[in-house]
Amino acid sequence: MDFSGKRLWSLALALTVGLAASACAGKGSAPSSRTSSSALSAAALPPAASASEPSCQSSAAPAQSQLGGVHTASLTVPPRPFGLVYARTGHIAFAALKTELGVLSTDSTQPRLLHKIPLPAASVGKEGATGVALTHDGRELLIAAGSGAIVVDAAKAAAGTPGAVLGTLTGTAGTSAIEVTVSPDDHYAFVSQEYGDAGTGHRGDIEVFDLRKALRGGFGQSSLIGSLTLGQAVVGTAISPNGRWLYATSEIAPSQKPTAGAKHGELSVIDLATLEATPEKALRGSVLAGCNPVRVAPSPDGKTVWVTARKSNALLAFDAAKLTTDPQHALLTSVQVGTAPVGLTFVRGGSRIITADTNRFHTPGATTGLTVVDTRAALTGKPANLGRIQTGAFPREFALSPDGKTLLVSDHDSNQIQAIDTTTLP
Repeated sequence: MDFSGKRLWSLALALTVGLAASACAGKGSAPSSRTSSSALSAAALPPAASASEPSCQSSAAPAQSQLGGVHTASLTVPPRPFGLVYARTGHIAFAALKTELGVLSTDSTQPRLLHKIPLPAASVGKEGATGVALTHDGRELLIAAGSGAIVVDAAKAAAGTPGAVLGTLTGTAGTSAIEVTVSPDDHYAFVSQEYGDAGTGHRGDIEVFDLRKALRGGFGQSSLIGSLTLGQAVVGTAISPNGRWLYATSEIAPSQKPTAGAKHGELSVIDLATLEATPEKALRGSVLAGCNPVRVAPSPDGKTVWVTARKSNALLAFDAAKLTTDPQHALLTSVQVGTAPVGLTFVRGGSRIITADTNRFHTPGATTGLTVVDTRAALTGKPANLGRIQTGAFPREFALSPDGKTLLVSDHDSNQIQAIDTTTLP
């Protein structure tokens, strides 16, 4: 199928028909396949492997067994911790704390709050600081907030020296920035405006900024290149390991009315090089991705793209190659996790995925926690849910340490940051 600039509404129709056959998210039916690697790639599956898109769920996800022997620690922080990221060196991590940037010491499993850096009130906006990202060279920290992203000198922030806040990338598409992603060469920044049209809720945008220009003295709107409009509530973004694609989630596909009861969203595939030059022409296609998809992460080998579908209580896996060559068969499997999953991250080189099950809307009978998923089992149609790790209220975002041994989780409604020793996971 030709992906050039066309949305895959035929796929949407086919998958919508499939929804009637199942009232809940189920496991994929991909046949077993042997591999020598710890994490099975999509390429190892037979060409016909595919699954049905999970439906929307209004009830709590089934109860899961609690994992024993997992070592954790927690730190109380100022209200509403959101995005997290580790510095490239020095046992330091950063946390978005609504109106401040928290600097954490991570020299042991128990994190410590070293100091806080106030963020510009005019840039933070009503919702506060949200997602964070670090440039690949480790020099700048970007914090999504308001109409764009605040740029911080990472070394100065870590040391607590004055002048850490360098400026703000200011867009025009809205005031609900939620995630920020940096291009592989650190030249561009991509900011998800969850609700475009200044918050009317009828669309979402990805705004593109020339970060290098801003650092040379062009902060504000002068560094804005343009924007790409997607579906309603654009949230998660991630770049493929080969640097060719930007993946993005929209909670509601453009084909569905905002007032519709079933809110199936989509995963969009965006050409990164085009996005950097002419953002409005960069969309290559979109596929349905469960109910309210919110975060996306490609596997380390780039062959599988994983998405949390919040209203489906599910984790979805797509064949990355088929997203652009055979989208009707791109969905490989759907794994039932906890209630309202949001954040997701890989650990152990991609052999495990952990989802942050937020219970954001306080579903009766539901709890919060982290689900540990075996990716190999998921891609071969076997039981993949290994169990749950207890957390505080509304676990939201993750950051994995450079050595892969510690995972930080922001417990948004408990005002704490939790640390997990990944070597003790099953």
